Amino acid sequence: MASYLLLLLLLIRGWNRPGARVPASVTVKQGISVLVPFRNEANHLHHLIRSITELDYPQDYFEVILINDHSTDNSENVLKALIHDKPGFRILNSAPEAKGKKQALTLGVNAASYEIVATTDADCVVPVNWLSRINEGLSDQSIKMVFGGVALKPSGSFFSRLQVMEFASLIGSGAASLGLGHFTMCNGANLAFRKKAFQQVNGYEGNLDIASGDDEFLARKLLKEYPKSVQFLKKPDAVVLSRPQSTIRSFIHQRLRWAGKWKYNSSFYSRLLAVHILLVQLAILGLMLFLSMQWGNFYWGLSLLAIKWTMEGLYLLPVCKFLNIRWSWSAFLILQLIYPFYVIGIGIVSQKTAYEWKGRRLSHKM
Repeated sequence: MASYLLLLLLLIRGWNRPGARVPASVTVKQGISVLVPFRNEANHLHHLIRSITELDYPQDYFEVILINDHSTDNSENVLKALIHDKPGFRILNSAPEAKGKKQALTLGVNAASYEIVATTDADCVVPVNWLSRINEGLSDQSIKMVFGGVALKPSGSFFSRLQVMEFASLIGSGAASLGLGHFTMCNGANLAFRKKAFQQVNGYEGNLDIASGDDEFLARKLLKEYPKSVQFLKKPDAVVLSRPQSTIRSFIHQRLRWAGKWKYNSSFYSRLLAVHILLVQLAILGLMLFLSMQWGNFYWGLSLLAIKWTMEGLYLLPVCKFLNIRWSWSAFLILQLIYPFYVIGIGIVSQKTAYEWKGRRLSHKM
């Protein structure tokens, strides 16, 4: 617990450090290829397309490539209707043998007309300044990748508010860790990299058959080849909005997909952090058991939990403010009680159990 409190202090320090270096004045507009892999997103694509058409970036300087990853619904027909009168938009279809997001993205990168490649997800909404901020973040040629904030937009249910808070902590951890000089995670819903750098590190080669982790595996490859070349785009007006999962089942399957990639993580620091978090959650469960059974000093145990909650609140509050998330004390406190069970359960189950995602039955490998 003491080491966890120290970690929270370090994360607070890392979050308070600046993000990507941006020159005082960036006037040159670079060409940007926006890639959107999609599978069975017919109900969400119209929100994304509308937000892209509202981008404050010259139309002659960006293109949008939408890659169909074998959708079984009418996503492609919906897209054709949405973009038929929009120049610069096109649809590609993954080859029959090429399944998964990484294969779709690789097809999109190879087809990209511009050197800068930005990625987002089909169920997202991008802000009006999104490409302008990416352009600024990659104005320094030594920077090969930038990633920005992603916030979940609550649907109104308490379950969605829980997801909003939990997801914010993940986004904050990725940015704060990088601020401390150690990359841990990023999110492909708000990501941009240089096409040439992608090709030089052979893209997703070596992890194409792993269902998740397109963003993190690529970032680690780039950092190995180009140290300190990945930066967080710490701009509130570059935050991309995504959607929480509508059911507990879909939420669990999403987290199983995310957790499954950790066993393939080559970063010693990231593995150590994952083990540390697991041990901390076990310690919290033990402490809660001691309190419920009235073993030991009740007030000392409760004080330790109160200190932990206070430190986590001090860490998470500025992250939520940056992401423009409305703070929910009820969601924060309930999350404190259920989070240890959730982390330990997902961590154990993800190592063996298959899961479903967008109509596919998956294990850790495709």
